[in-house]
Amino acid sequence: MQLRTLADAHEWGLAYNASDNTRAISGMQLAGEILGYLNNTIKSGQQGSSANKFGIQFGAYATFMSFFGLAGLNEVDADFTGVTDYSSSMAFELFTEADVSADMPATEDLQVRFLYHNGTASNNSEPSIYPLFGGKDNAISWTTFHDGLAKFAVSTTEQWCHACGNTTGTCAQYSSGSDDPSETAAQSGGAGGMSPAVGGVIGAFVTLAVVLGAMAAFMLLGGFRLVSKKASARRAAAVSETTKV
Repeated sequence: MQLRTLADAHEWGLAYNASDNTRAISGMQLAGEILGYLNNTIKSGQQGSSANKFGIQFGAYATFMSFFGLAGLNEVDADFTGVTDYSSSMAFELFTEADVSADMPATEDLQVRFLYHNGTASNNSEPSIYPLFGGKDNAISWTTFHDGLAKFAVSTTEQWCHACGNTTGTCAQYSSGSDDPSETAAQSGGAGGMSPAVGGVIGAFVTLAVVLGAMAAFMLLGGFRLVSKKASARRAAAVSETTKV
């Protein structure tokens, strides 16, 4: 229980931070995909086209946790700050209670509710409805849902680049392109800081160095050493021939 509690706290801290939404970039991107899908469903249905009525996506628990924090679900239930079990599911149901004859109701008649189940769902253990954005209503209007998600949703490459602070590669076209050293320093976090992108690269190399250092120490203390597989095979063959003679 103590290990699980510490693991939950650790993963929650990595997936979401109220003062730094960049840490929840996976949840921000998921929100953008949800908005894009439901927007297309509504638009195509209202235009008389065949609307996509069901969409499914698979992902990792970190994305779940990032979205939970962004959507204020941790304020509803502390269980949302824990690592989700395998086969967990969340759903966004677009529906109406209005008496309409058209295939797709008017936007003002549409509502959304959020459902979640930790672990495998079944007929005996179905997903439960939870209020979004720190509110109390289990169902909210489409407009409220759209505006709430749009506050943190990342729907385009440009938004992703700005959120992550990346100005290289694909993101170069969205940077200011200024040659002013002072402006460049400000964009990268100032004299005493660094951009999230640079910090991520440095963090990856530091982690790699720590892992390699630990492996080297283990080999040194355990009396192990690295050898060539080809050289070992040649030595083994030589020993075999000597034994035969």
